[in-house]
Amino acid sequence: MAEAMQARFYITERDYVRAGAVFARPTRRFWGALALFVVLGLGLAVWGPHQLRAAAVGGVAGGLIGGAVVRFGVQPWLLRRHYRQYKAIQQEQVVTLRDDGVHFTSADGEARLGWDRILKWRHSPDYVLIYPMPRLYYLVPATVVAQGFDLERLRDALARHVGPAV
Repeated sequence: MAEAMQARFYITERDYVRAGAVFARPTRRFWGALALFVVLGLGLAVWGPHQLRAAAVGGVAGGLIGGAVVRFGVQPWLLRRHYRQYKAIQQEQVVTLRDDGVHFTSADGEARLGWDRILKWRHSPDYVLIYPMPRLYYLVPATVVAQGFDLERLRDALARHVGPAV
């Protein structure tokens, strides 16, 4: 039985926004659908009926510009706003890695996530996101390494018990 690891941390507004970007990171399926949309739109713009060519170009351009505005403008703005309203996320958090799973504790409560209760996980160099449900995740910032928390051990345990990161 390995020794339990524990770290205390605060989630900053910057962490919250950047973790939201990891959460919203497009999947391969999304990139495939986007590529198909662009190819079909450009194909329609080049070889389609004359009346639809301008609409196809406008649709492709509008879709790409609109997506970029949402991803890089609206989403960060909303996440900053949510963080300011979400007082519980601003409190001290504690993460504990145990043999039976990952436990999170704050002043408001506790979550004991056994390995069989974790749906999926994602990571970036700065964060690990652990999902007990499709759109709800627990955030572990890489800053916990400064306290001796072995983030690589957490990633290995997640890969072994839950599967590869998505």
